[in-house]
Amino acid sequence: MEKNLYDNIQQVEATHWWYKARREIIFDWVQRILRVNTNARVMDIGCGTGFNVAYLNKLGYKNITGFDFSADALGYCRARNLTNLICGNAYHLPLSLASFDVILTLDILEHMQDDEQTLREIFRVLKPGGMLVIFVPAYQFLWSFQDEISHHVRRYTANELSTKVQHAGFDIQKITYANTFMFPAIWAGRLVLKNFRRFFKITSESQMNPIWMNDFLYAIFRSELILLRHINFPFGVSILCVCCKPA
Repeated sequence: MEKNLYDNIQQVEATHWWYKARREIIFDWVQRILRVNTNARVMDIGCGTGFNVAYLNKLGYKNITGFDFSADALGYCRARNLTNLICGNAYHLPLSLASFDVILTLDILEHMQDDEQTLREIFRVLKPGGMLVIFVPAYQFLWSFQDEISHHVRRYTANELSTKVQHAGFDIQKITYANTFMFPAIWAGRLVLKNFRRFFKITSESQMNPIWMNDFLYAIFRSELILLRHINFPFGVSILCVCCKPA
């Protein structure tokens, strides 16, 4: 990912509607997995600026590791006073067999040329009974300017992701589309951006929404949290998958 995109992410991830709602939806599942086990070993692969690592630390979890291939990203993590960091390649994780209880890959697999090799490596370093939480962008027809500047390789369907996760050896506990209520607006917005890009003076899609709409858009996306505990959405802008390494 380009360094200026890390700058943009750091500036908006605490307050931007998409980051806020995504974080609350994902960590609702993470907290239900971890429960009161504050000593569980958790790794965030593709930790970026370290916001999620710091967020888990604030929730009281003590053994959180940030992993990223980018020295620039880990520099942002150190600026947050995070120290439990690893720089490396997710295709060959420099970690021992069965060393983590929970691994997070939040909008990371779409960056990997060989996502199946990455999933096999994650399977290797998870403990038996360990959990993997995945969040990825959905549908190739939603490919946009944001995918290009983020250096994405693909977007997924739920069936495609499910097949790859199972081939790596995982049992799926939950797989669902997410950001469903915003799907029509985002699809329309990306069609506009694709056809009239020259009229938009932006470096990231996070700059497209006026500030006054932020709380409203957050409330729409965040409203999916309770529903996702009980049902699976049939379509959406992203996919959430929770899976387990068999014990």
